[in-house]
Amino acid sequence: MIKGNVDISHITYEMLDELLFDSPTHVEYANGLWEEIGVCIPSYPNNSAIVYQLFGDACPPWGHHIKSLFDEKILYSTVTINLLKPGNFIPPHKDMFYRLMSFAKDNNIDLHDKEPVRINIFLQDHKLGHFFEVENEVCMNYKKGDYTIIRRGALHSVVNIGNENRYTLQVSGFVDKGIFL
Repeated sequence: MIKGNVDISHITYEMLDELLFDSPTHVEYANGLWEEIGVCIPSYPNNSAIVYQLFGDACPPWGHHIKSLFDEKILYSTVTINLLKPGNFIPPHKDMFYRLMSFAKDNNIDLHDKEPVRINIFLQDHKLGHFFEVENEVCMNYKKGDYTIIRRGALHSVVNIGNENRYTLQVSGFVDKGIFL
């Protein structure tokens, strides 16, 4: 599942801990998955299906530098930093790249030979209780800088049942169809 590693040794836990996340994003609706498969939304404990996010210009310069490491392969890329606090999770869902697809539409970008992808970069070594799953494959024992690829419609989930914050950085953009990063 790990597709590669980028050198982000300069990123410290203190840098991550200094990030200011404005408000939580409630994700219990699983991006419409429950409706798609015809089941009721599970009765999650209050305020557990929450992710904190920084988008684009709200990300620090080092986040944009990490994004730039993929500029040769990914077109029209954006950057997001995610925080899952202990006890929080993102339930199974499929990314549909709404922001990215809207950007392409608003800017008349020809996508006939392109597909959206998301590179999920782990900003810290695997910690106790931190889980990431894509298409029924669990990713554990990852190292800081390891990354995975999430394609449009790939079922995945994230859980933090540990005692430390869990940070990732995502680079989203378009690649040529059929390219495997």
